[in-house]
Amino acid sequence: MQKKVLVISVDSLFFDDIRWFLECPNLYEIYKKGSIVKRVQSTYPAMTYVAHSTMMTGCYEETHGIYHNEKIEVGKKYPQWHWYRKDLKVNTIMDAAKKRGYTTTVINWPVTGGDRSVDYLVPEIWSDDPSGDSTERFLSVCSKGMDKLYEKYRHLLNWKYQPQLDNFGVACLKEIISQHEPDLIMLHLSYLDHARHKFGGFSKEAKESLMACDKKIGEIFDALRACGNFEAYDIFIMGDHGHMPVEQIFNPNVLLVNNGMIDLDSEGKIKDYKCYIHSAGLSAHVILKDPEDQKVKKEVKKFLDSLVDHIEYGCERIFTEDELNQLHLTGPFSFGIEGRLGTSFGNSYAGQVICPTDNSDYKLSVSGHGHLPDKGPQPVFFAAGPDIKQGVSIETGCLIDQAPTYAAVLGVEMPWAEGKAIQEILK
Repeated sequence: MQKKVLVISVDSLFFDDIRWFLECPNLYEIYKKGSIVKRVQSTYPAMTYVAHSTMMTGCYEETHGIYHNEKIEVGKKYPQWHWYRKDLKVNTIMDAAKKRGYTTTVINWPVTGGDRSVDYLVPEIWSDDPSGDSTERFLSVCSKGMDKLYEKYRHLLNWKYQPQLDNFGVACLKEIISQHEPDLIMLHLSYLDHARHKFGGFSKEAKESLMACDKKIGEIFDALRACGNFEAYDIFIMGDHGHMPVEQIFNPNVLLVNNGMIDLDSEGKIKDYKCYIHSAGLSAHVILKDPEDQKVKKEVKKFLDSLVDHIEYGCERIFTEDELNQLHLTGPFSFGIEGRLGTSFGNSYAGQVICPTDNSDYKLSVSGHGHLPDKGPQPVFFAAGPDIKQGVSIETGCLIDQAPTYAAVLGVEMPWAEGKAIQEILK
């Protein structure tokens, strides 16, 4: 008998948010009749695309290869994001399910563009510029037939802004459910995260956005009930990372210009560099043009250590490449910087070294993430359904164990996974 699994990622959902569940009846329904892992360790950096890659592969970031939401493109205002399935270095739960004959649906889930293991794919992807049209890019990576849904519901979209992106995804998903009744559904809702960035982690707007997400979840539940198979689904709901308050933006590339490590042309654009620092929100990645140049590497390390000595910059710690590897992080960078509480990093290489938050980007907002995963509020993971025990409560867990848990329910194999199924919650 084919199993049914619904996975709903509510971006930046914390264990602390359970206090709001009494006003979120659909979330509360799953919470009260299922089992929970209260606090789940995220990835480093604690970012959406890194975490969601772990959540669908069961692997650490060093293995799946996604180190940041964005790709590192020196000096570019809008770097490309890791939108595409080809960016992953390992297989996913969707691959395992498809191999066993399950039908799969993915809605707004990061790093899935062009995934051939997904029967009904509505990927998370947008144009480079807020004023641009995302149509061509979307249609190049969605699955067959989703072009019609895109045309039908594209009026709901406004670039990557929320709640429009969630509204679009849920509208598509409800129609997919009514027409195809898929076996495995992977849905990513990010309105809560956007509200937390703009208004603060525990603001009234964050609570209101969670209630809006709950209504969308209710629409999905109603669509499943209309098909007569709601009770057949094992439903998993989780967050992906935490959030921390931000008081200032530190732009280390301005200092690199002043120190001669970045050269600008007559128009003020980067024409050459020895070192460039790419923001990951509350942490940053340090890129060397020539990682093999040991003289430059020592020079950069001395510069980075000096940042920590200046408390006003808000740099807590410098990580070497070996230390990053111990945190399961590898990528096209030679050092990492972890920020102090209250500081986020910017990519600007002109203007002020220290700036106020301005909400113009998720890395420049009043609340952010990208920090070490043991800091601040922690993601929650809870589930209910025919294969889930009731009343089990586990204090701590890890993101790498989530995909293997779905695999255990579906009865499929994930030999590449570094995590293990959370057997304590399974019947």
